[in-house]
Amino acid sequence: MSKYHVVTFGETMLRLSPKNNRTLEQADDFEVLCAGSESNVAVALSRLGLRSCWFSRLVNNPIGRRIANMIRAHGVDVSQVRWTDEGRNGVAFMELGVPPRSTEVVYDRAGSAASRLDCESVDWDVLKEAKHLHVTGITVALGPSCAECVAIAIAKAREEGLTISFDVNYRQKLWPPRRAAEVLEPLMKQTDVLFMTSDDADRLFDISGNAEKAIEAASQRFGAKWTVLTLGGDGAIAGAEGNTQKVPGNSVHEIDRIGAGDAFVGGFLYGYFKDDLDMALRYGLAMSALKMTTPGDLSFATLSQVRALAAGDGQGVKR
Repeated sequence: MSKYHVVTFGETMLRLSPKNNRTLEQADDFEVLCAGSESNVAVALSRLGLRSCWFSRLVNNPIGRRIANMIRAHGVDVSQVRWTDEGRNGVAFMELGVPPRSTEVVYDRAGSAASRLDCESVDWDVLKEAKHLHVTGITVALGPSCAECVAIAIAKAREEGLTISFDVNYRQKLWPPRRAAEVLEPLMKQTDVLFMTSDDADRLFDISGNAEKAIEAASQRFGAKWTVLTLGGDGAIAGAEGNTQKVPGNSVHEIDRIGAGDAFVGGFLYGYFKDDLDMALRYGLAMSALKMTTPGDLSFATLSQVRALAAGDGQGVKR
């Protein structure tokens, strides 16, 4: 048996959020959390009972240790983190908006330790102990060394016989759409499971139209065995080896939507590992909805909660 179901890596920042929906200008104190797409997925998988490993490059100071400890607390293996005594850890100031005020993110991450992850410092043998690799376009956008690490990880995962998932996860504050599309497309074509939002499919690759046409176009263009488009409040659609399925979203009283996409990935991969497209979509949407009911990037959902909501039995008082 493999030591890990999934290995993933990328930058995780300290997340500081004003309390009580205050703006950053109003804030007198902050809620201290962590924020990172790949670690969010690792936590989501661990919450569902799967073995996950996440690594990055962190400064060995109280902030770096706080980040690692918050992820470790959910059962994620962080033993592969590369520690350094130089540089800084990234910080994200997250201002949660209430409609009509949008949510704003102010990054303080330029030159962070994670953005300078050195491929030669990584123990790539960790992939020999895993079944699956998950990577995202955010890590590629952080800088040349991170982009190289993603390319190497995909190549080595292929050599070791792992399956691979890739989440486009476009961030306009990191790079322009045209550049992102040019760099990401070759990587996307080497993966087994491809995740995109419908907005990113349109913005980066001019894939638009109704969901059925969009998923067909994306499946043909990138060639992943399983291609997934999330549709916001309309749910998600996936194409898997000729089979297309669309599932509506769940009704949600939203507290904090940040990290919902990563929770979806975690829930979806749970179903993917069981080769069940319907389960993958329903578990992904259930985990995403549950994530939005709690503050912070990380999902605190359990497998029993996800299973119940996916089956239509997620509300009411449990006594």
